[in-house]
Amino acid sequence: MSEPNPSETPANPSEPPSSEEVPIQPPATPTITWDDPIKGYFLPSDVTCMLDAGGFDLSNKDDVSANADGIYDKTSTGKMPKQMPPWTQQNPDPAHPLWTKQMCDNFKAWMDAGFP
Repeated sequence: MSEPNPSETPANPSEPPSSEEVPIQPPATPTITWDDPIKGYFLPSDVTCMLDAGGFDLSNKDDVSANADGIYDKTSTGKMPKQMPPWTQQNPDPAHPLWTKQMCDNFKAWMDAGFP
C-alpha cells in the first residue's frame, strides 16, 4: 500500500491555515463621504464666490451633488477654483490652490458611490 500524497490529504481543521492558504486582502479603501473629505475641499471663499455669481451653494451637499458633473469637469481640468489676480490658473495662489489629482479622484469616487 502506498503512502498518501500530502497534497491530497485534507487539512486538519483544528490547525490554523498556513500563510500560503490565507487569501491576501487588499488594503481597505477609506470611505469618501460629504463630511470627510469632500466638504472640506470647498473653501469659504469658493462658497462666497459661487453664491455671489448667482450659482449654487458649495457648502450644501444637495447643491454640490446636483452640480457634481460640472464641478468635476472644472476641477479635474484645472479651470476651477478660479484664481483671482495677481494669481492665474497657471500660477495659482498657494492659499487657494487648484485641486490635486487625489482630490479629483476622491470627488469622482464620491460621485460614483452615489454621494454618501
